Amino acid sequence: MKFTERCLRILNYAESEAIKKTKVIYPVHLLMGILLERTGVCAELNINYPSLIKIVNERVKEMQFVREVEGISYVPFTTYISPKTKQVLDIASDRMKRFNQVYINEGHLLDAIFRVNDQSTNKILEGLDVSRIFEIVAYPRDMIVSLKDYSFPKIPSTNITYKRVEQSDAALLKTFVEKEFGNGWLDSIENGFLNEKIPIFMALDEEHIVGFACFDVVRRKKGLFGPMGTSFSNRVKGIGYTLLHFCLREMKEIGYEYAVIGEAGPLEFYEKACNAVVIPRCS
Repeated sequence: MKFTERCLRILNYAESEAIKKTKVIYPVHLLMGILLERTGVCAELNINYPSLIKIVNERVKEMQFVREVEGISYVPFTTYISPKTKQVLDIASDRMKRFNQVYINEGHLLDAIFRVNDQSTNKILEGLDVSRIFEIVAYPRDMIVSLKDYSFPKIPSTNITYKRVEQSDAALLKTFVEKEFGNGWLDSIENGFLNEKIPIFMALDEEHIVGFACFDVVRRKKGLFGPMGTSFSNRVKGIGYTLLHFCLREMKEIGYEYAVIGEAGPLEFYEKACNAVVIPRCS
């Protein structure tokens, strides 16, 4: 399994909490790890629900954890985890794969914690606003990028070619998008081809499309980045990063002061790639 850096910190917090008392990591320790993290949507959760960590800590102190069976050795932990915790991690991994992603993030983890029927966790969550917690951490979130002082970064030299899409590329691009991501983005792609200057860029490995990115195409909304996608076999090679910046550079040149990334899945990717920040939910 691969985890985002934020998720790895959450797992580290979880292990530290477990060592204090149970010596085995239970699902509730993963929840505590999320509450102890202070970046991104985890920070927003603490701001919007400041009493939550205190409530959970108090309830954990009162709990008597019954060991189901002998603990399980499981990377990246150095402490044994419970079977329920393994189940949480497996569900998180399945959710990540279902969304065609590469790294398990805090949203996958929280969703899995809520899905596993763990008696201890259920007692700790009793009476809490679970839907509020879920909406902040596990739902796709809109992000915003300031373009006021934006500058195009240095792009690593590779054998990948990047170009603006032309009308003649329409059939090839639509075939690629449908094959890799289904037909949910095809309407937006069609919108892009309605423009004289098509706001879509694509990445080519020789003559094969391996990625694309758009802006101003979703419902033809101005200033909205996306969709963007890279073929699964070409993930984590900097292709998405480069396509993102081709779009942001053009949005800056057009005169946009901000770019909105709608329903961003890999939040941490955008945080690092272009200093995007999550648009807070109303309290």
